[in-house]
Amino acid sequence: MLYRFERVNNHNLRRRMFETLVKMSTLDHPHLLKIISVSYDDQGRLCVITPYTGNHEGLVTLEDLLKVRDGKLGVIEAARALEHLLQATAFAHLQGVLNGPVHRSDILVDRYGSIQVQFYGFESMYADHGDRKQSHSVQIADEVRSIVDLGYTMMTGLIARDDRIAPSRVIKKLDRAWDTWFDLGLDPIDGFEDLTHAIKALPTNPDSTEWLTSKASRIPQVHIGSMLRRFRSSPFVPSRAQPEHDHTNNTPE
Repeated sequence: MLYRFERVNNHNLRRRMFETLVKMSTLDHPHLLKIISVSYDDQGRLCVITPYTGNHEGLVTLEDLLKVRDGKLGVIEAARALEHLLQATAFAHLQGVLNGPVHRSDILVDRYGSIQVQFYGFESMYADHGDRKQSHSVQIADEVRSIVDLGYTMMTGLIARDDRIAPSRVIKKLDRAWDTWFDLGLDPIDGFEDLTHAIKALPTNPDSTEWLTSKASRIPQVHIGSMLRRFRSSPFVPSRAQPEHDHTNNTPE
């Protein structure tokens, strides 16, 4: 598969983009799209070669899949996707690479139902961080929360608002441990301690109980009156816009 970027005339930016993608090519994980080669074509456009993850009709992103599935996946599929995302993110963080909030349009789904994040960390690695005020721990927390947020949507088909409905009320016979997991992961102040905590606490993990209860007792209870007031005043949360980069995808022969 070929990704072809827009032509960039700034020499320093061209070099930084190239060096960033070369560094990203060293990230070798089953759920991060592998970069095979990086080069500039004869017109000065940056080209990246990766494996082809699509089918005979083309690429499939998680966003595409959710659209054809009426906005949600099955519980088993959603749980597996969450595991893939959290494992890939944990691996990247160990290599010192952060991505920031992960969006469904950045996630590819292959023919076997496995997911791969495309160009994980690219924008954050080549961008100028001189004006950024967020600490490393805050960036990690925001990224993990975005994955949990996406997981809630994949499982329930709903947007994760402050006054969200517990997944067990949407899905019949769903293990209520998922309610606690999403409450922890979406708490803006006292969420998961780190990615290990998030992964170990997944209800699919046989030993998840102790990880779920380590912070569950500290989640504040919301009075029903204040919850209803937030429901009436909560603004609509739009989905993130498509990336601005112009990628041209060509299937290999």
